[in-house]
Amino acid sequence: MTSKTRAPRPLLLVGVAAMAIVLATGGCGWLRHKSDYKASREANPLEVPPDLDRPDTSSATSLPVSTSVSAPRSSGEGRLAIAAAEAYPKVGEALASIEGVVVNGRAEALYSYDVTYKGESFLVRVLDSAGGSRLVALSSDGRLLNTGAAGELMTAIKAKF
Repeated sequence: MTSKTRAPRPLLLVGVAAMAIVLATGGCGWLRHKSDYKASREANPLEVPPDLDRPDTSSATSLPVSTSVSAPRSSGEGRLAIAAAEAYPKVGEALASIEGVVVNGRAEALYSYDVTYKGESFLVRVLDSAGGSRLVALSSDGRLLNTGAAGELMTAIKAKF
């Protein structure tokens, strides 16, 4: 008698599981025909008023017109007509030929020489510049030196070119 009552239970469980699968996968299909959400006003594209499209630049500050093409040259800075890679070894030759200059170190990647001249230590750098290069003397804190021993050395190096 127990075997007859147990046979319908597994079939019932299989049937309930099959119905759950059909309902779970086909449930969204019931909403397919409802298109009320497509007619809502929230779906319209955003319209930006014309005056908010671009910032107002009518009262912007205008830059003054420069009358000079380049900055005035100081004794601590010199322009060279050749590229920095080409000028760097020539500056080294010039430093070696000037009496009283001690080259403490050089950094070829930076095109710079660490020099001591008349008791002052500073860097002599060759920088790339438009149409050539610039020769500058820099203090240990990065300031441009254009007076004293550095200014005299820059004048002496430029005279060798």
